[in-house]
Amino acid sequence: MLALTAFAASILNKESKDAIARWLMGAQMELHWAKSFIALFDAVFGSNHLSLKCLLRSAIASLIAVVLIWALMGIGGNYGQRLNADLTLGQVLFYGLLINIAADFVSLLETRWLLGWLATPRSVAVQIGALVADFLISALIIWVAIWGITWIMGIEPDSFAEIIGVFSIFSVLFYSTFLTSVWSWSFILSTWILRFFTGLRLHRTLDVKNKPLFLLGLVLGGVVFSGSLTTAAILRADDKGLTALDRALCGAFKGEVCLSVARLTSNEQAQLELLLLACEGGITEECVARGDDIYEVTPEDAAELWHVSCAAGDAQGCNSVGFLYDRGLGVDRDYVEAARYFRLACRMGGYVKSCTNLGILHENGRGMEVDLAEAARLYRMGCDGGHARGCTNLDFLVEDLGKAADDPQA
Repeated sequence: MLALTAFAASILNKESKDAIARWLMGAQMELHWAKSFIALFDAVFGSNHLSLKCLLRSAIASLIAVVLIWALMGIGGNYGQRLNADLTLGQVLFYGLLINIAADFVSLLETRWLLGWLATPRSVAVQIGALVADFLISALIIWVAIWGITWIMGIEPDSFAEIIGVFSIFSVLFYSTFLTSVWSWSFILSTWILRFFTGLRLHRTLDVKNKPLFLLGLVLGGVVFSGSLTTAAILRADDKGLTALDRALCGAFKGEVCLSVARLTSNEQAQLELLLLACEGGITEECVARGDDIYEVTPEDAAELWHVSCAAGDAQGCNSVGFLYDRGLGVDRDYVEAARYFRLACRMGGYVKSCTNLGILHENGRGMEVDLAEAARLYRMGCDGGHARGCTNLDFLVEDLGKAADDPQA
């Protein structure tokens, strides 16, 4: 901010500087702060937004912002860990040229319009609403740009939650766009700060008259610094390696985001909690696989994972729950419950092993009356679906019934 205000100081004429100084000293009626801020904005980007000068300066600012965010994420130490991939400077610049230059130019136009709209005095509530609207509009602009380019390139776009959570290579491009919004955010926040400034009449002890832009830069720098501290607090990892943003995104979106967050921590209890949320969001494969890995050691945890995945519609998860009841692992042995889950998985389709397992219960009368005809039907379903044991059990069942000699299907 100090660099920008120094640049503006070299461009603005003495009258504009004096007007800003008078405002800082409390003469609000002579020149509204918004007009002074717009003058500073125009000094940096030009007054004509559709001019080549504005486009070039916006493009330079965009690329600087992209590289800055990329560097900051790299300094943070876990960007590569979150993605399980590297994002080189060349890739950053390529995507920045492809996506951000156009998106940021549009976002800058929205910021210019917003500053002009704020030229009329607004209440604090309206200003807060403007901040929220600015954030949402900027997010929409860059999201549409990312989605459009990935669609043209034939790349499956990451979800909005993955981009916000920095689980996507496009997160750098997304967050860099918000540097254009620093102008509107700085205007509103600095307005509040400067009201406090003039209320205390600090101009009596500070050289406002001769160095208005320098002091203005200090105030805006303070706004950016405060925002950085807030962001750092949100992104600070706890003892489990997770940030407040990670937990909030997982709670709000579940699914794939929770699975990505789970990979960030080595704490087994935290992983289990996050995997359960991922299952609730429909990402069940990882929960089923984790249950397969741990059921012999901690069957209670496996039961919880498989129950949640079954509730989310995973047939293999339902079959695994039935297996636990059938064997009495992590739960009390209950053949009726085992049959219920095997039947549920069999009806879902796609996991025919559960049909064979249910047939075994029917054949042996576990949790129900012996029903060989139903057992044969279920074995055939398993066999037709490619489950070898279903074919074998059907063969043995037919032999036991004395039909092997003249039944070609046996």
